[in-house]
Amino acid sequence: MKLRHILYFFVIISMIGCQKEEPSGISFLEKKPIIDGVLDKELTDLKEFEFNHIWQFDNPVTDTVPVTYRMGYTSTHLYVYIEAKSDSINYRKRGFVNGDGFKLLLAKPQLDSLTDEYYDMVFSASKDKEYWARKRIWEYNRAQGSNKKFSKNTLFEEKASNGKSGFEALISWKDIDPYHPWFMEKIGYNLYFAKAIQDTITNGYAVVEDEAIWDEEIPKRNYKLLSFDLPTTITNELVLFRCKNRNIIKQDTLWIEQVTKADDKYSKEIGLKIFDPQNQQVFKLKKNLKLTDQFLKDKFQVTTSSLDEGIYQMVIMSKNDTLLKSSITIFPKIDFKNINKKIKQNTTKLNQGIANTLLFKFQQLENQIRDLKYYESGQQYYKLYTTIKKEYLDFLNGKNPFLNIEKPYRRAFQSKSDNSYQPYTIKLPKEYDSNKKYPLLVFLHGSGADDVGLLNSPRSNGEFIEIAPFARDKYRAYTSDISQRDIIDAIEDVSTYFSIDKQNIIVGGFSMGGYGALRTFYEYPNLYKGVAVFAGHPNLANYWLKGNHPNFLDSKYLEVFQDKPVFVYHGKKDGSLPVHLIENMIAKMEKAGIDVTHRIVKEYGHQYPDQQTNNLYFEWLKNTISSQ
Repeated sequence: MKLRHILYFFVIISMIGCQKEEPSGISFLEKKPIIDGVLDKELTDLKEFEFNHIWQFDNPVTDTVPVTYRMGYTSTHLYVYIEAKSDSINYRKRGFVNGDGFKLLLAKPQLDSLTDEYYDMVFSASKDKEYWARKRIWEYNRAQGSNKKFSKNTLFEEKASNGKSGFEALISWKDIDPYHPWFMEKIGYNLYFAKAIQDTITNGYAVVEDEAIWDEEIPKRNYKLLSFDLPTTITNELVLFRCKNRNIIKQDTLWIEQVTKADDKYSKEIGLKIFDPQNQQVFKLKKNLKLTDQFLKDKFQVTTSSLDEGIYQMVIMSKNDTLLKSSITIFPKIDFKNINKKIKQNTTKLNQGIANTLLFKFQQLENQIRDLKYYESGQQYYKLYTTIKKEYLDFLNGKNPFLNIEKPYRRAFQSKSDNSYQPYTIKLPKEYDSNKKYPLLVFLHGSGADDVGLLNSPRSNGEFIEIAPFARDKYRAYTSDISQRDIIDAIEDVSTYFSIDKQNIIVGGFSMGGYGALRTFYEYPNLYKGVAVFAGHPNLANYWLKGNHPNFLDSKYLEVFQDKPVFVYHGKKDGSLPVHLIENMIAKMEKAGIDVTHRIVKEYGHQYPDQQTNNLYFEWLKNTISSQ
């Protein structure tokens, strides 16, 4: 759900009398702070800074709570402490935007002062320490919901005492690789704090003004540069390593960066070993480090010509101490042009749908490998390559690589609009029989997401073929012609290659997809037998976008639903898409005599439904496809 659309309009207050400069040098901390929500006594000398911007949105309360922050770092962690002059902490869902909580952006600077390389981390005050948004990597390099997660070495606590509330985080550098002040020349940052006031009001505080704090559609982030003080005197030895280029093409060289400092001059032997997926050692190297009382940075190379393509683990050790453990991936040289040529030449062996799917997969893989950053291992793409390679070889041998797959998987069609290859996910019923006709469920994804994983949970009663089109849409509420055309193309593709009962097609969706289901039905009412809306918004497109889009709170847009069954679910505590709007739509549908089945779940927020709702929905599906 796009965060900015929770917010209606705002007032920005420039801070007066605050310390305008950003931290000129983040202090090095000799030891890790205690993380309990209270500033350690020995950290009271850390520079205290105020936020440069305050957003009051549409709040009727004009008073603001004074908020400051401090930062520090160790060789292993980044430290952030935020203090609000408030004697209580508010606990709301997604506190990082609704209060109380904060977002921290660390960014790799780029030439235009904006960047699309970053970690966007969120921290929410919560009584439940296992709450999903308590500490979370929200976005990584524009990818929301990436598989990157905080380890147990990243800590967060909050506490209210003595008229102030403290929010304290200790973030492991290993969790946000490659960010480390000793290995990156420059690091950008932004810090946003959300303070809840009373029951529904929120004030926002930011170091840098950036609408992308809330709007996930904005491609690049704004930031300010951080600088870090180097350690001067230390009581412990510092020896750190980083593998700079974690993905390479076979025969390329690995580069290892190192940082050292000690309280005296001496040598230290380290051993570098590389292990294959079976944990067999395939490479080793010994090296002597010369440590001094100076802070030194250096690098050395590792020749990999003896290693085959694949995924490896590299370990650097000194006696029994592990100094670095890093995965690396060696890719083969892949001739994508020749692969595409062979697929097109062999389409006579199997149907065109299989060829289109393989062409899409290789096209996507080529883009993914091309876009890999030097610091990313890319092992997921190597695994994907080995899977697609097997499918490709099966195809060349006349074997259908996707036959009898019961789990959801991605197919592709060639767009009738622009000839590009476009994906959709398909899930077949158990024991699918091509001699039997099946109803079709078209289920649309929410904002900021795609079709991948959408059908991993049941979206029907098991009697349907289910598809989830990508429809080239993440934030446009399925309003574009190309999006609607892709949905039709996906339906035509699945109807061509699978046994579909075209008289029993139902469209549904969640969140943005809920509005998308209404919109899609509105565009093609004769194609669909019914429509299901999960946690949707009846006027989302006009709420988000410019233009004149169908508003399903307006009775004239509800006429197409006459004589067609509608199912609606919503959570009463939905903080993203207000329940009263969907209740209003339900009431207007009922008044117009539309057959609408609905369920509002009292304790649910913006989430998929409970089992009781699913049972009601599955029964509605059964009745809908059996009706004349």
